[in-house]
Amino acid sequence: MSDLTPVELVLLAALSGRARYGYELVRRMAELTDDRLQLRPGNLYRVLERLMERGLVRETAHAGNTEDERRRYFRATAEGRRVAAEELAMYGMVLKRTPSLRDRLAGG
Repeated sequence: MSDLTPVELVLLAALSGRARYGYELVRRMAELTDDRLQLRPGNLYRVLERLMERGLVRETAHAGNTEDERRRYFRATAEGRRVAAEELAMYGMVLKRTPSLRDRLAGG
């Protein structure tokens, strides 16, 4: 089991499927969380650096045509995808086994 923070997990989920650059990552993370998670660029890059140090994300060249050569693209590594999948499976298992958990946590 990993020790991903919720922000790290959402960031890895946002990187699933393809490489993305900073602003695109911020938008995708907000979209995945119904705008509950909105990172500023400085915070985003600190999280990316942590994940790169752990080998879960890598910076990559973007093969497509890009309007701005200064954009830095990032991709989840195979290990990053594996760790995120394990983490999501664990959360899914907890929610499946406790269907009313959210209500109970909210005091309902």
